[in-house]
Amino acid sequence: MKERYLHSVRILMDCPSREKEHLLSRLSNAITVYLGDVPEASESDIVSNFGTPEECAARLLDECTPAALATERQKKSRSHRTFMTVLAVLLAVALGFVMYLWSNGGLVIIQTNDRAPTFWNDYPSEHIIYSYDE
Repeated sequence: MKERYLHSVRILMDCPSREKEHLLSRLSNAITVYLGDVPEASESDIVSNFGTPEECAARLLDECTPAALATERQKKSRSHRTFMTVLAVLLAVALGFVMYLWSNGGLVIIQTNDRAPTFWNDYPSEHIIYSYDE
């Protein structure tokens, strides 16, 4: 219950890891004290006492320096853009390969010796077989 709440808050915090760990440690200690005082407390009691994870994360982020927050958000934005660029390139390569196969009528087989397997005769005629002699 406590760990789930702390995990939810952790995910929402865009600040340097050192500050994040310090703030989450303070929050963890506060929740531990609260649970020590009210052992029968449920997760909804924690939320009513400390706020929703979004509210709690926002309050904790108010304690961070604005410059540190801006730097961390730029890093996340940069890594997100890099990931999206790599994904776009991979998709473009895959699409190019599919279009190549489509434009050639389907399967492309490259034969590297003079003996073709007998199952090649079963392929439809629109398949292209390139034969390379060594």
